[in-house]
Amino acid sequence: MRILIVDDSPHHLTMMVYELTKLGYATSVVETGAAAIEAVADERFDVVMADIRLTDMTGIELCWHLRTAQGLRHLYLILMIPGSMTDQFHELVEAGADEFLRKPLDWKWTAARLLAASRVVAMQRDLERLATTDALTGSMNRRRFLERGDEEFNRSRRYGRPLSVVMLDIDHFKRVNDTYGHATGDEAIRSTVRACKESLRTSDIIGRLGGEEFAVVMPETPPVNAYAVAQRLRQAVAAMPVRLETGGEMTVTVSLGLSWLNATDTGIEPLLARADAALYRAKHAGRNRVEVEPRIALPKSLAG
Repeated sequence: MRILIVDDSPHHLTMMVYELTKLGYATSVVETGAAAIEAVADERFDVVMADIRLTDMTGIELCWHLRTAQGLRHLYLILMIPGSMTDQFHELVEAGADEFLRKPLDWKWTAARLLAASRVVAMQRDLERLATTDALTGSMNRRRFLERGDEEFNRSRRYGRPLSVVMLDIDHFKRVNDTYGHATGDEAIRSTVRACKESLRTSDIIGRLGGEEFAVVMPETPPVNAYAVAQRLRQAVAAMPVRLETGGEMTVTVSLGLSWLNATDTGIEPLLARADAALYRAKHAGRNRVEVEPRIALPKSLAG
């Protein structure tokens, strides 16, 4: 369980890191509410432990900001309050706090409360997995994929880094269903995702958008590199055997469309729209190929 500590006292931060590390938790530290908001946007934390009095905002305000921005990813929020506080408890919970602990922290009590928090975090992870995962393939569903795509878009835009996206679609999928049955069609979908995952980095994001259509977001990947990846995906899917319901095997191919971040994009959707247009051209140019949008000259060594 990862814990973000938010406190403007260096002494208290050092002490908390020491005690939480002894309890087996991974920790990160920031000193302001604004830094906490940025850290949660960039990294995944399970628990935030924040002092109620920060230099740039109150802990209550920080809770409100974190709750507003969390989306499907639930954070367990713990506010650390002075021992003299005897009211505002309802306000703390209304702002989004799950728990409040009195300073100075009683570490036996804190350890027990964090154990209880870990159970809540585990349940939230299970609920999140159900809400964000495509049941057939185990990849992200459309909603979660678009959320993660926008997160990567915002990160790439903020730091001026390249970002590419690929749309891919199984060729002649209706014919597969009609000829071999829906069970084989489902296996073709699973095999396609399996082939893609084996060819992608752990930092790449794949989602099933619906039916036999998938998309991939590739952070830190300029167009030429992304084109090479798209060709590898195409080849990997064509080489992946699909088990037939009646025994034996077959193979399928995919058509792919590629696009990348440009200066006028306002989110991940425009990139996906351009990739979809390129996918449409790939379908009409014979299938089992990669097209790009906008059209640019690519090294002949990458063609395939």
